[in-house]
Amino acid sequence: MSLAVQFSEYGTPDVLRIVDVPPLTAGPGQVRLAVRAAGVNPIDWKILHGYMRQVMPVDLPGGLGSDVAGVVDQVGEGVTAFSVGDEVLGASLAPSYAQSALADPAALVAKPASVPWEVAATLAGTGITAWEVLNKLKISTGETLLVHAAAGGVGTFAVQLAVARGARVIGTASERNHEQLRSFGVEPVIYGEGLVDRVRAISPPRSRRGPRRLRPR
Repeated sequence: MSLAVQFSEYGTPDVLRIVDVPPLTAGPGQVRLAVRAAGVNPIDWKILHGYMRQVMPVDLPGGLGSDVAGVVDQVGEGVTAFSVGDEVLGASLAPSYAQSALADPAALVAKPASVPWEVAATLAGTGITAWEVLNKLKISTGETLLVHAAAGGVGTFAVQLAVARGARVIGTASERNHEQLRSFGVEPVIYGEGLVDRVRAISPPRSRRGPRRLRPR
């Protein structure tokens, strides 16, 4: 048997229980991970409270979690991207709040040795969100991007990825986070009354509409 965190009714974290579950087996095109750490995302508590039951129903008892970091301990038929013993991070197919989880190799990348497990497990959800949004916006060299909540989870990824693409980035954040944003190459702007004027004051004069905006959720 293996251990997993499950809930048999919707509610607060008080309904979560550590239970024995049957061991997972990697099917064709899958790998099984010995989970070292799992990320916690806003969607998890929304599922737990039942707020997502209309669009993401859960067969109770159910589990939580999709962000994961672990060691490949079983490889399914046809998988060539990873081997047993590989350290990886990414998104799981089975709930990741568990000792074991299944994953599609396409949703995993090798974990850098310098990245701690607990950090690696937080990267997939926020990192992928930022990457996909920037791709949809087609942010490129010379453009100006305004990122709200720039010091948050998605925002931290978005501003660094945008700077790496050659964009000029303006980021809204509390003043205590401004120095960190500057270290990323971001021009920070404080929240509060007059925000629009402060952003316009440093936006490109050629654009009446101002910079393009990314508002992480």
